[in-house]
Amino acid sequence: MHRYARTRLSAAEAEDVVAEVFLIAWRKGEVPDEPRSWLLAIARRVLANQVRADRRRAALADRAIRHPAPPGPDDARLVDELDVLHRALALLRPADREVVELLAAAELSTTELARVLGCSAATAATRVYRARRRLRAAYRTVTEGQED
Repeated sequence: MHRYARTRLSAAEAEDVVAEVFLIAWRKGEVPDEPRSWLLAIARRVLANQVRADRRRAALADRAIRHPAPPGPDDARLVDELDVLHRALALLRPADREVVELLAAAELSTTELARVLGCSAATAATRVYRARRRLRAAYRTVTEGQED
């Protein structure tokens, strides 16, 4: 595993990939008859995810350098908006909050969310719809409370 990961990454990054591969394998439980090819397939997916994440980070850094946000009154407005969002999230049930956090922070698709939650894609889509609807309602509750 390490040798394969080292073909594309630094030594430290390769060690992280190998650790993640074995963590995934351990979580899956059953090891197939041919574990080497199975582990290499997992490593390939982990490497692909890491490459995609590195590209996203590099693109974001590039955009931030090319288009820096001008400091100004919008910064205070953004901090206020984030505070309102955090308070709205706090009003949600833990299950709805988890769905919103997985979608936003982990950037999961509905199909990936279904796998994480251990449900069908249709059930995940329903949970996403309901969580978003409840978040909008909670957001309205928080913002209406500020106007007083």
